[in-house]
Parts: sequence; structure tokens; C-alpha cells
Amino acid sequence: MRLTSARSRWAWIAAAGASVTVLTTTMLLGPTMRPGTATSHWDAPSTTLDKQVDATDLYAFTSPERQDTVTIVANYIPFQLPRKPYQFDTNARYEVHVDNTGTGRAAVTYRWTFANKGLPVPSFIRRREHQAGPLDTLVEQSYTLTRLRDGKSETLVRDGYVAPSDGRGKAVRDLPGGGRVFTGTAADPFYSDNHAVSMLRFGLPFFPVKSGVPTNVSSLALQIPKSELALGGDPRRNPVIGVWTTASRKTSGLLGSGSSDYKQVSRLGNPNYNEVIIPLKERDRFNTLRPDGDESGELVVPSTLDPDQAKVVASRAKVAAPPAPREDLEEIYLTGLAARTGGPLKQDLNSHLLNTDSPGIAKAEELRLNMSTPVATAPDKYGILKGDAQGYPNGRRLIDDVVTVNLRMLLGEPAGKGAPGLIAEDNPAFLLKPISGTFPYLALPVTAG
Repeated sequence: MRLTSARSRWAWIAAAGASVTVLTTTMLLGPTMRPGTATSHWDAPSTTLDKQVDATDLYAFTSPERQDTVTIVANYIPFQLPRKPYQFDTNARYEVHVDNTGTGRAAVTYRWTFANKGLPVPSFIRRREHQAGPLDTLVEQSYTLTRLRDGKSETLVRDGYVAPSDGRGKAVRDLPGGGRVFTGTAADPFYSDNHAVSMLRFGLPFFPVKSGVPTNVSSLALQIPKSELALGGDPRRNPVIGVWTTASRKTSGLLGSGSSDYKQVSRLGNPNYNEVIIPLKERDRFNTLRPDGDESGELVVPSTLDPDQAKVVASRAKVAAPPAPREDLEEIYLTGLAARTGGPLKQDLNSHLLNTDSPGIAKAEELRLNMSTPVATAPDKYGILKGDAQGYPNGRRLIDDVVTVNLRMLLGEPAGKGAPGLIAEDNPAFLLKPISGTFPYLALPVTAG
């Protein structure tokens, strides 16, 4: 998991500038180009304007140095400038959900709630990207972590430390039962070829500049024993789980789902799903939905079987768009892969059907992970497209180039020919700071002004 950039600092800055150029162009051109870059950074109109509940990326993978555990990372609040104080919303619940039955319902939920220990960032400053100054101690936060399962609520952490731009060691806490948690600021681990980003998101070509995002995010990271996540506590018998993250706000007139006190306003499972598969006018609504309603609803399944963006991208790539219904995308995003289904992807990979005790599965958009897949000794960033069964879409590792993978899958791989040569397969540049080999794996925050 330890990766470093081979480029000099100036080359890294130049590549970062190209990323910013794409972002700036997108913002200037407005809704005709669909807001935002990267994976799920700014995936819907409402979250674009409300960064505190904007989930940027979700990761789930077997921990390489503790292979009896799974690491889940949910990142929020994109494009944080170095050494500027950013805060989680104290009127929101941030949750990571785990479905081990395949029904689209969470069997286990981990919930973070936050409190201000120092001075809250004023609302007028929040609208200006939280640029209050470099004094992190003025805006320190604490958190409570709660686990919900079997109809019971258990507090795992009280008065937890939220790491600002430093304090990484202090922010890693042991959990009951052998798990660990980290909550705080980290360098955004997203990276990709900007040509892939522009083609996938907008159907437009761009110079093939490869870069990371030279900004920070606020991370919620868990390392949990597989036995705590698996159906019946048996990861050998029932190795497949589905993961997604949500943010819910105290009721304030917003539409959504959830309890009478909180309404869900953000949802993220597979990277790129909302902003690529779901039509623009429906993306805010998708963020209010729960996976257990995906199959019976009239949005998720039809959008997956016939995504408009596939036709747009195929036309610009000068290839034929795979015909609808896209049963390959339905397997990838809504059911997971299992050979017995008779679908186009004839592979036992990450469907809940691989769980011995599964009661039957529903079509639900989740990031699915087969916890029994061995950790790859030579991981490939293109995952399933290069025969690396541990890579995306079987969970997601920090090294997976999910934008390129999703672009190529949208054009038909691995079920068909697709357009494998559309994006050059050379290594993209990473952030200046390295990803670590131990939990929480995330690079330390970018601190250069």
C-alpha cells in the first residue's frame, strides 16, 4: 500500500494545476458540464453547495497487514485547502452501513456524531470554504462513535479526537473486539488521468495529465474484524458484504429518508455511480434513497440498465455503445458477480449469492466486497479488467484507478470488447506524501500553502 510519486515537487505542482484547471473550467461552464471532477466529489447539485455532507470517496478492502480485518474509509468535505480549519457538521450523523444478507438493509451501522470543543467556524466563513486561519485548536472537534446492530445501540468511542492537520497517532483509537478507528484530516487519496475524468463525467476529451488532488479531506476510517461484519459472524461461510456511507441532517425542511429527527441527504457506494449513471435531475433524490428500496423504485434499476452517459461517452470515443439492457452494469453495481446468475459476467466474485446463508438478494447499489479474496501480491490498479480479483469493483483499494475502470466498464468491459485503449495504461502521479502501509493508510494532510 506504500506508494510515492517519482516526480519532482515542481512537476507535482504542475500536474496539480492541471487538475485545478479542469475543476475551474467545469465550474465556469456550469450545469452543461455537470459539476465537479474526481470520483464522487460534488456528485449532485445540493451536495455541491453543501460540502460538509459531501462524501467524496468510499473504500473497503481486506487490511493487508491484518488480514482478519476489513478497512473501510469514508471521506467527506472535498477540496480542503492546506492548513485551513474544516469541521464536520454537528447537526449531522455520518454513517457507514454494512449489508451482509444481500437485502439492501444494513445489518451493522457505525455512526459518528460531532461536537465542537473550540470555537465553531461561523456560517459566513463556511460559505467561504472555511478559511478561518491556520489555528486548528480554535476549531477542535470531538466525536462519538456508535455501533447499531440487532436493534441495539452500543457506544464504542466517547469524546474521540478529531485530528486536524497533525495528531495522526493520537487520533487512532482501539475499539472493543479488536477493531480500530481514525477520524480526522488526510490528504485526498484520489488520483486519475484527467482525460479519463473528463470523458467519464462530461463526455469531453482533455489532455492526458495524470495527477492527484492536491487538497485534503475529512476521513472516517474503520478497521473491523471480519467476524463482526459477516453474516452469522462467519466470514468463511458468508464472506460477502455490501458497504455504503450516508450523511443525515436534523430535520430542516429537506426531503429525504431516515428517522423523524434526521433526514438522509448524502449517499455513496460505488464511485461515480450517482454522477454517471443517475440522470442529473435525479441525483439529489438518489442521495435520499436507501439501498433496500432500489429494486422496487423507478430510478436505480432503469438508470443502470440504460444509462444515457454510456451513449454520450461512446460517441465521443468513436466506439459503439453496448446495447440496453446493460445487464453487465446491473451485475457490477446492483447484484455483484456470481456465475450462477447466468449474466454476462460469468465469474464468482462478490455477489451475496456466494454467502451460504444468504436469504436471497435484492438489486441494490452497494460497494460489494468478498472478504475471502486473497490479498494480491502484485495488485493492479485496473482491478477486474486486469484479472486482479481483489481490486475494484470487488471492494475498492486506495490504489485502484476507479475512474478509468468505470469508464471502460461503461463502454462494455469486461463483458465485451469495450475501448481498452482509450486511456493510456501508464502510472498516474500520486500526491506528494506517501500512502502508508498501516492503518489508516491515508497520507498525512497536505500542508504546503
